Amino acid sequence: MTNRFLVLAVDDRESNRIALRAVLRRFPEFELIEASSGEAALLCVMERPVQLLLLDVNMPGMDGFEVVAHLQSIELTREIPVIFLTATAKEESFVQRGYELGAVDYLAKPIEDHLLISRLRIYKRLYESRQQLQASNRSLEQTMQELRETQQSLLQHQKLAALMPMVSAVAHELNTPLGNCQLTLSILRDSSVELLQGWRAKQGIRRSELENYIHNQLEASEILSHSLGRAIEIVARFKQISLSDHNLLLSQFDLADLLAGALGLHSAELLARGIQVRLDVPAGIQMRSCIGPLSRALDELLANSLLHGFAGRSRGSIGIRARLSGPAAVEICYSDDGLGMAPEVLAKAFDPFFTTRFGQGSSGLGLSIAYNLVTGLLGGELQANSVAGQGCEFILNLPLAASPPQP
Repeated sequence: MTNRFLVLAVDDRESNRIALRAVLRRFPEFELIEASSGEAALLCVMERPVQLLLLDVNMPGMDGFEVVAHLQSIELTREIPVIFLTATAKEESFVQRGYELGAVDYLAKPIEDHLLISRLRIYKRLYESRQQLQASNRSLEQTMQELRETQQSLLQHQKLAALMPMVSAVAHELNTPLGNCQLTLSILRDSSVELLQGWRAKQGIRRSELENYIHNQLEASEILSHSLGRAIEIVARFKQISLSDHNLLLSQFDLADLLAGALGLHSAELLARGIQVRLDVPAGIQMRSCIGPLSRALDELLANSLLHGFAGRSRGSIGIRARLSGPAAVEICYSDDGLGMAPEVLAKAFDPFFTTRFGQGSSGLGLSIAYNLVTGLLGGELQANSVAGQGCEFILNLPLAASPPQP
């Protein structure tokens, strides 16, 4: 460091101060300022950035002990090291009192030059080391703050980047039913205006005109009902991405019984589609988890197979097997022999609103919902494997005892 080390010499005897001045003048790394009393010393430390005190103990008025007591009571001066200069014999009680007050060292008069300079250089190095450490800490804190701000900014950008395709997909899906509603309402308004104008012009309307108007109203009502129902369905599916809408209650159950029961709900549809199901789950795998979300995840995998895997096919097969993968975990493997997924489709399989069948009964939310349920409420992992033309495989790794987040 290039700054000189500022030393304050406090002594009521001018001869002692002159002696100290003569010694320190030979060492340019030190700057000496002087005070002849304890009161003057306190003024100096408030006005100048003093880095060490050479303090005489025995002074008239305020002695050295009182000066140190005042320094310790002020936060600005509490860390200034104090070396007592004394001609008094170093009795243990005398030394102990100084250390208790905050002195760091004693030098006996007459002071040896080399001993004084050696002590000053030690405290100078300690001061410089502390300054460097504080600067390093400030720099580290500043860097950490900048990093936190950058992370927050990046997180916001990532959220927006993730949100944009979802918003675009929702807008795309809602555009058709809402557009149909708008068009239908426009037609209804025009036909009503036309009927009203005809009635006013002719002071009445023919029966055929009224019947035609009613018929159009009924058709328009059906279109509106269907379109609004579709829009409500899209919004409801979108809400299912959120985990907070699902039952968070933990229940004890046998995995084989749960999977068999969940498949039983789809048995009629599977039979009608010519889909055979092979269930290979040993009895006795006891789980304490959320029954609803686990059943729902399986429903979404089944729906994916029926809508995508077996599209255009009159038969197929689905396999579900499970095994313990550790003392507290189970692996469930769901597979079908359907059409499979190309690599670019597989990479986006769990993305919300991604689908290869927009406008054909798919919202692109099924696998995303399954993924959120498995990795969120059930505390597990979900992985997809597929080769185009060779079916799909979904591997669920679940803890036997789930700890779902609180709603």
